Amino acid sequence: MTRREAAGLLLLFAAILAGRGIRHALLVDATGAWREPGFLDGLLPALVVEAAEPEPPAPPFHVNRTTADTLTFLPGVGAVLAGRIVAERARGGPFRNAADLRRVKGIGPKLSERLGPLLLYDTGPPFPPSDASGPAPAGR
Repeated sequence: MTRREAAGLLLLFAAILAGRGIRHALLVDATGAWREPGFLDGLLPALVVEAAEPEPPAPPFHVNRTTADTLTFLPGVGAVLAGRIVAERARGGPFRNAADLRRVKGIGPKLSERLGPLLLYDTGPPFPPSDASGPAPAGR
């Protein structure tokens, strides 16, 4: 055996002994009993960071301002029906109450009744009233 081979074997033997010593120091307590299996989990940093799911928005939603994605969080409303609600809102104007939701294909009396308390509606004029006390436009 050459000096190089002997030095390699000595280094390997030292590494094995050091590993056993470290393992014994970490996994065996002062009384000689094995520690709990999850003991090291508290000592080691978490290597895998789990992505937290965002909290879904909670109703009530303003039916005339919200997106189709948000409307899908309503019970009984999927992506297709939410798209129909947004399309009908753009075509037919704002929804004033739960009965107006029946304009949308796929929403009947039962579903509109169920969605009624989960939605906010426009009840005032579509545009803010003009200020009558302000100055009159020039040229008229």
